[in-house]
Amino acid sequence: MTRVQVLAAVGLLVISSADARAQDAAPPAPRTPAAPAAPAPPAPGVGAASIVPLKVTITLSKYQGDKKVSSLPYELTVRTDNNKASIRMTTQVPALTVDPAADPGKPRTGPFVMRDVGTNIDCNATNLKDGRYSVTVTIEDSSIYEDSQRTDIPNGSKASGASAWRTYRTTNALVLRDGQSTEFTTAVDKITGDVFKANVLLTVIK
Repeated sequence: MTRVQVLAAVGLLVISSADARAQDAAPPAPRTPAAPAAPAPPAPGVGAASIVPLKVTITLSKYQGDKKVSSLPYELTVRTDNNKASIRMTTQVPALTVDPAADPGKPRTGPFVMRDVGTNIDCNATNLKDGRYSVTVTIEDSSIYEDSQRTDIPNGSKASGASAWRTYRTTNALVLRDGQSTEFTTAVDKITGDVFKANVLLTVIK
């Protein structure tokens, strides 16, 4: 190989090495951006936009014949996502216990126990179509008979100092619109003849 051929071969080798280094230093080709991920479906359940705040007014009335002798209103704020709202308005009173199996001639009354007397109300609501709401109300109302009423208890004798108790329980499901009221229930006390009525009024809070 002549001197000229050797120099030409060396020159080609140098040029090839320079091209390889240039290719290694070249920046990578830009990437194509990935398509955005599809949004996740909403979680099941009641959406916050569909929850409606309601005011439920419950009036408990007592009648003797056609005469109204008492009327007590109770108000609850309830949401239409079926969460329960409650009222507990009770007082603990001492009640004297009675032992009907006591031997004749011995005291029939026992120690005092504490009992709750008052009103408990639970309420929950859900949305329906066309501006209607499903409202479920549970009421428990307890009271003490007066002395004059206790003597009328049939098939029983009056124990001196002992108390007699009355409990009124009811649960009902109603369908109401804004501003609509309805008579919830009517019950009659078999001992006194007192009539108990519950009225429910629904108002949308705006």
